[in-house]
Amino acid sequence: MVSRAVALGLAGAIGLAGCGSAPDADDDGRVYFSESNSQAYEIGSSDAHLDQLDARVSFGSIMDVLATPTGYFVADGLDPRIVLLDRNLDPVRIIGREGEGPGEYRFPSRIERAEDRILVLDGGNERVAYLTQEGDFLDSRRIPGLASDIAQHPELGLLVAGNAFPDHYLAQVTAEGDTAFGRIPEELRVDAGGLFRWPLDLVTVTANGVIHVLDADQLALVSFLPGGELASVIFLPREMRARELREQQETIETFGGPTRVLGSQSVTTLRPLQDSRLFARITSVRPDSAITNGLVLDLERLEAIPVVVPAGHEERLRLRGGVYLDGLDRAVLKPRGTAGLETARIELLAGDR
Repeated sequence: MVSRAVALGLAGAIGLAGCGSAPDADDDGRVYFSESNSQAYEIGSSDAHLDQLDARVSFGSIMDVLATPTGYFVADGLDPRIVLLDRNLDPVRIIGREGEGPGEYRFPSRIERAEDRILVLDGGNERVAYLTQEGDFLDSRRIPGLASDIAQHPELGLLVAGNAFPDHYLAQVTAEGDTAFGRIPEELRVDAGGLFRWPLDLVTVTANGVIHVLDADQLALVSFLPGGELASVIFLPREMRARELREQQETIETFGGPTRVLGSQSVTTLRPLQDSRLFARITSVRPDSAITNGLVLDLERLEAIPVVVPAGHEERLRLRGGVYLDGLDRAVLKPRGTAGLETARIELLAGDR
């Protein structure tokens, strides 16, 4: 089990000792985010649209979307490249092409922003590319193992989530070499029974320098201080977590069991917001699942505020696509079954749901 002392013992270091409601803890001492019943971020009507078959740019497969002050970087996995859009979703620039050379990609899957640079995880070439905010290629760095996510820490440098170090969530990648970082708590380790597994964990860094890992197997937010010390373990809301873990297992069984499925993932993006909260984008495994499209995780109140769609729009936005928050007043949407994009305003609503 994960003790409540571990979850809250270093609360002051990451701001978990706020004045919110008491944390949700079970008999084993596990601490959970409480899903808010009084607030929700509701997605409004679309105000910009980029059609899947737009003659200016057509995406093979949208893997990730990153908002910047001037527009959006979009990673295309099947047509390996990065597309830069303006705030109205009009194409500005196509960056790179398929290949192994500088500025070329095999499978770009994640895009992150670190100060004045854009980082692109290119798993097909086993490297991270560094771009300017205008999309110009700067440099690239090799990464170890199979990677699922990346983050840039102001002190530690590049952090890569993946399978490079089986007892750790992350690899710290520097010019001097690769170092294990973020030891997986004993209670959260998964016994794969000798089968090969690809961990699909996520990583991000908040402004206070704390490193947050979303454990894809346990659906827990595991946080570390820059020195590597475990700061907290907080599980996603109890009922949502149980449902998602059940659906993950059903998916694995549907596709032939653990010998044929390397990993399963229901939380597919973890990014910090301007106010030090985190946004976790949730992808439903079953197309008929009526779940939220994401959670805004408040680390002070231990509260998870759902990101929802208004009544009557569920079919349009219930998806294995997703919602990418652009701050707390706007979202980029990938409607189900398309490779197009939309933007929409979002609004914080109060009242019983």
